[in-house]
Amino acid sequence: MHIHNFLLIIFLTVTLLPSAVAEEPIEYYAPENVRKFADFLYEEGDYLRAAGEYQRYLFYSSGSKARLESDLTEEGTDGEQIRYKIAVCYRFAGQTDQAIRGFETLLRTHPEGQFASRAYYQIGATYFLMDQFEQSAQFLRGALPYIVDTRQHAEAEQLVGLSYLMQKQWSEADEVFKTLQESDVLVVSEKAKVYHKYAEAGARLPTRSPFLAGALSTIVPGAGRLYTDRIGDALSSLVTVGLTGWQAYDGFRRDGLSSVKGWTFGTLSTIFYVGNIYGSVISARVYNRHVADEFLATLFVELPY
Repeated sequence: MHIHNFLLIIFLTVTLLPSAVAEEPIEYYAPENVRKFADFLYEEGDYLRAAGEYQRYLFYSSGSKARLESDLTEEGTDGEQIRYKIAVCYRFAGQTDQAIRGFETLLRTHPEGQFASRAYYQIGATYFLMDQFEQSAQFLRGALPYIVDTRQHAEAEQLVGLSYLMQKQWSEADEVFKTLQESDVLVVSEKAKVYHKYAEAGARLPTRSPFLAGALSTIVPGAGRLYTDRIGDALSSLVTVGLTGWQAYDGFRRDGLSSVKGWTFGTLSTIFYVGNIYGSVISARVYNRHVADEFLATLFVELPY
């Protein structure tokens, strides 16, 4: 807090000194000056400190240490804007849980305020940034009826589509972006054309069938791994199952059904054989996920403010 006070004094001295010469002394802790300093920190990208200064501004301007949530509905547009910017600061600073709480509080206290539509969007965007894509799409789908601003509504729909893309739900994303290409919001319609191509390309990505991979390894150990381009694992499975199977056969051939060697290596061979089938199924799923992840890594997502 002492550092904040020092920085505030330095900032206001530098910015206001020319106009304060031969006039009244600078009121460093006047609400309007604290607000200017908070805006300066925000523009500089020092978001956590900016959030603290915005909170200090609310404290000084309200004249009370804290307001009950039930009293926040009496705030004007200025108070609503500041609380919105505080939540945005937390989002930009990576304090995602605190950001979501801030936006949710704003929606409870100003459900029809100037920043309500944007707060709905910001909650969905914050979930998206947390890689909680399912939660982002689910929240925004429920919030769309309450987002009355045309541009913000289109941006929220776009984010739903992007959440589908990141979950590799190609057909759902395709439907969203196909519709958004006709949006009256030019920037959204232009981006929708790009994202729509991604959804179409995603549906055509080369994949491997887990069922076929398992079936191939059932017939020939390691064949399923070969099918998923895991040549080393394929050879390892073939050799392991083959050698233990041969040792089991050799033990039973020499000593009959009472062969300890036969039963020991037979058990091992069965375990390796079943593991080879299961591993091939998993290998196909990993292959598909890797291909999709590499494809999505080429997607540039720029979320609106």
